[in-house]
Amino acid sequence: MQRIIDIHTHVFPDPVAAAAIPVLEAAGEGLHACYDGTVSGLVAAMDRTGVAVSVIQPVATRADQVRSINDWVASQASDRIVPFGAMHPQFANPATEMARMAALGLRGFKLHPEHQSFEPHDTALARIWEAAVEHDMIAFFHAGADVIHPGVRGTPESFASLLDTWPDLTVVLAHLGGFRQWKGVAEVLAGRDVWLDTAYTLSHLPDDEFVALVRAHGTDRVLFGSDGPWTDCGIETAHLTNLGMTAEETEAILGGNAERLLGF
Repeated sequence: MQRIIDIHTHVFPDPVAAAAIPVLEAAGEGLHACYDGTVSGLVAAMDRTGVAVSVIQPVATRADQVRSINDWVASQASDRIVPFGAMHPQFANPATEMARMAALGLRGFKLHPEHQSFEPHDTALARIWEAAVEHDMIAFFHAGADVIHPGVRGTPESFASLLDTWPDLTVVLAHLGGFRQWKGVAEVLAGRDVWLDTAYTLSHLPDDEFVALVRAHGTDRVLFGSDGPWTDCGIETAHLTNLGMTAEETEAILGGNAERLLGF
């Protein structure tokens, strides 16, 4: 049977989730949570939709949140939940924290150019990338536009510059390389040594364009992501399964590629 791995989900501590989910729903264009934002809510959604493993992707909106977020996500690790950590471009000593994250068992870390107000190619962030390479940590980015923020800092061109400068950095770009930036993704990122995920893309990009971009990039470097709780994972996997790709392509995206990336 297909082992589905969701590379892109969001959860909060229970008290935080109760407050955060309604605020985010109100702030974002078309945002509606499909579970309550808690770990137990995510696991229940996984059981309902047939997901074997979910990767949680936290975002630190301030540098002083990084350590506490990393402690909490590390405590949620299980056979069903793989935690990534948080990092912030203004964090004082990323090398020390990256070593601590690796010791905690975190596989990588999430950065969000829009929430955190930075451009990926900014040379001031070199110490983060250097530490990530040293500790074999995956850099997972929100890419492209965001329904909450105007403007785009995480452009395909900025990510291409980052990849040029740091070829040994393992990078995952959410939203198929750039939400609502897919023309630029096709022009400057497709086919490069970078992973893309499908999160929050299937209902926003026409099916034929989605398949064309996935194949142009390489189906062996595309990961299934739901961006939960902001989509229903069952609907997303059904949509992906019915795109007309080969069984091998679909199986790779739904889980096989993530197994390789995560070392399962």
